[in-house]
Amino acid sequence: MILMTNMYLIFEFRHLSLALAELASIKNKGLIWIIPYCYYIAIGLAFITYPICFYYLYCIYRRKTVGLYIYFAWIIFYDTANIVILVLTSHIVELSTFSISPLEWFGLASRIPVDCFWLCFVITYVLLLIEGRQVGRMSLRQRRTSRYITEPPKFRLGVAAKRIQL
Repeated sequence: MILMTNMYLIFEFRHLSLALAELASIKNKGLIWIIPYCYYIAIGLAFITYPICFYYLYCIYRRKTVGLYIYFAWIIFYDTANIVILVLTSHIVELSTFSISPLEWFGLASRIPVDCFWLCFVITYVLLLIEGRQVGRMSLRQRRTSRYITEPPKFRLGVAAKRIQL
């Protein structure tokens, strides 16, 4: 999501600069003045995504479910807000000669299925954490052996245990 947000910001800043340049040449203002603010809102939402993603990574490290719920809710809100912004911008653009780049529609249409795909893994991880807490197993990692023991466990048995094995 962090990489996708980086790419999204690069494209949105470019679309904003093109929109500002083209809107300066348009004589009939009408509702056209809303278009830059739609881009500003989209850019602001993208910047809010960064701390939420970092908090999500922190919560994975600390095995906290709160951050996973926040991330899940934010991604749904973020995608919904971007759909509303793009549809609103496209309806306003129909009133003028200004046009929305097909790249904006393609970016949104490709990001939503990818977000849905990754949210399935977030839900699975939350369910694993909840199940692990109910069972009493807090660690999802396998037990590791000591680095200082060089022989396998079967050979580390005491003298009495070795007699029984033979």
